[in-house]
Amino acid sequence: MQILPAERAVVVNGDRRELQPRVMQVLVALAHARPAVVSRDRLIEQCWDGRVVGDDALNRCILALRHLAHEFSPLPFTIGTVPRVGHRLVVPFEKHAPSGTQAGKSRRWAMAAALAILLLSVAGFFIWQQRGRGPEPASIAVLPFRNLGAGDPYFAEGIGEETLAQLAREPQFRVTGASSSSQLPKDLDFGEMGRRLNAKYLLEGSVRRQGDRVRVNANLVRASDGIHLWSETYDGKLDDIFLIQRRIGGAIAGALQRKLVRRPNIAGPLVTNGEAYNLYLTARGLIRTRSRFGSQTASSLLRDAIKLDSNFAPAWSALAQSTYYELSADGSEAVIAVLPKARAYAQRALRLAPDLADAHLALGLLLPAGSPEAVAHLRRAAELDPNNAENLIGLGSALMASGEFDRELAVYRRAQETDPLWFRATGELAIRLAEMGRRAEAQTIARRGLAHNETNLHMLLGRVDFVVGDYSETARHWSIVAKANSPRWTARAQEGIDEVKVTLGLNRAPMGSSATFLSLARPVSVWNDGPPARSVWQMCNRSPVAADVYRDDNHIGAKLMLNSGRARELAATYDGPVGLLSLRPTDSLRADQLHEVAVVALALMQAGRRAEARRLLNEANTKIAVLYRQHAIPFDLDADVAAVWAVQGKRDRALRMLDRALKRGWTHAGPTDLPDLADEPAFRALHGITRFERIRRKLADHLARERAETVQILS
Repeated sequence: MQILPAERAVVVNGDRRELQPRVMQVLVALAHARPAVVSRDRLIEQCWDGRVVGDDALNRCILALRHLAHEFSPLPFTIGTVPRVGHRLVVPFEKHAPSGTQAGKSRRWAMAAALAILLLSVAGFFIWQQRGRGPEPASIAVLPFRNLGAGDPYFAEGIGEETLAQLAREPQFRVTGASSSSQLPKDLDFGEMGRRLNAKYLLEGSVRRQGDRVRVNANLVRASDGIHLWSETYDGKLDDIFLIQRRIGGAIAGALQRKLVRRPNIAGPLVTNGEAYNLYLTARGLIRTRSRFGSQTASSLLRDAIKLDSNFAPAWSALAQSTYYELSADGSEAVIAVLPKARAYAQRALRLAPDLADAHLALGLLLPAGSPEAVAHLRRAAELDPNNAENLIGLGSALMASGEFDRELAVYRRAQETDPLWFRATGELAIRLAEMGRRAEAQTIARRGLAHNETNLHMLLGRVDFVVGDYSETARHWSIVAKANSPRWTARAQEGIDEVKVTLGLNRAPMGSSATFLSLARPVSVWNDGPPARSVWQMCNRSPVAADVYRDDNHIGAKLMLNSGRARELAATYDGPVGLLSLRPTDSLRADQLHEVAVVALALMQAGRRAEARRLLNEANTKIAVLYRQHAIPFDLDADVAAVWAVQGKRDRALRMLDRALKRGWTHAGPTDLPDLADEPAFRALHGITRFERIRRKLADHLARERAETVQILS
């Protein structure tokens, strides 16, 4: 290779390439110092005459030289990097002084030839094995883009997240979720970031917006040594932002030698003008705060975006979420009022863009839990965007409703791997493991996933303990959070402590349950002051939306109504258009409805409709047989099955199932359980049986111990 600085050119075997002036200066500096390392500061001093420039300028020159070297075969040079020091030029075929005898050389040549044949054979075998396979997916995390302008930081963060979403849809990439990236402390080095995010490559960037102009700078870094593999700055109008994002994705794929197969369109219902997009990204950032004020502001911004472009489907999908969050904190009646409107927004988004994963997710979560329509939308969201942890969690809830518990756990594990530092991804997996009687494993998952966030860890460990009935430990964990003045968790931790007191009989429970959307670590309060008045019952079942929102309250109310001889009123509700506790005579039984089967069957029996009750119970028996072919079974299902069998008069089987539930962590303290096991109408036929009374005493003794220990912890 011949370097011609005056002509800004290099010549390799007669093939000439011209270089930019600064790239040539860096090459000359490295060539003169070869093989020594030249510090980055020294390179900047030599090549930029000591002017203050950013790392990006030098990174671009180094990257250009690496691209230059790869234009020739064999490589004329490589550029090595010493992390946190500098760079050096390495020439692969430097001549070395001869040594040894000719015979020694011959032997070495013979050994080298034999080794070469062996290596070629091994390489050939692996090449044959890998035929048809592409490179392994590149693991990459997108760090939150920095806002360098005077505007709202949510726009810059949104650009980074949209770039991440584009890469996540590509099979050649394994992308860590944005929620995990946002959890990282600012002072971590690239190596530690990569370890925590389980990513080999990191994309960092910045956004500066001024009027209708925008500048996006993006840098691709190898996490292991901090080497900048690619860096570029894009300038354009705000309306060019989709094209800029597409170019960034293409450049990353090129730098990592990956091929994009799902390049996003820059026209259609997923693309809009720059101003509408700015409003949308800002609204998305506010929605993530889950606060009332943030949701109200987000809704206002999204309506403005829709005025600018009514065909921008993502804005309608986001409006469905913000509208729900805006009013959901006002109680069940507010939720009933807002749900139809929020669903309509998600449906509008899907009419514009039938394959918009966000809209399928939003609608699936807004429809009645466990309904075939909700399950279908949640499955579709995960099919369209399978590397999104939020979609995977939605799919997990769909699988739970369908009774596919083994697959459900596998999906939650995938979500946790995709977004390893996100509280919800770790929390959903840990809580579900606890509900399946695997407390130790749940605690391990929590400690591993939230090792660097003590407040979140205590919040989750308290929830795991609550699930298995260790209320004193729950109170201890949540007391720590309540005293920590966490803006996110302190109020919820205090709500949780109040729920512990209600469960243990230290406080009275208020009437009404907390309807939640994507909630976690927020136990649902129940009421048990006696059966609901007829007017209250009719109000809670006045429409399908109301019956869905009040589903848990109606379950408790139905039990109390059975105990007070109001079975015919319940049977009449079953015949109505809404059905009873999500069950209707014309519908097939779903796995998530086994929880209500015993109460509905008893109501039909007491109303003199035994044939219908037997049909429902037989259908339940068939469903139970299918569910118990799996390995992962929640212990609440054991108790539900015990109730179904007790109603059928299968006393021994019911008692065995109650014993099994008790051993696995069930404590009869769920949101629809009555205070005493003997109060449950399904278990009335077990009264007086020694085994049943022993189970009752175990539950009572457990609550008494937990009550005493909790009082001591909270005092």
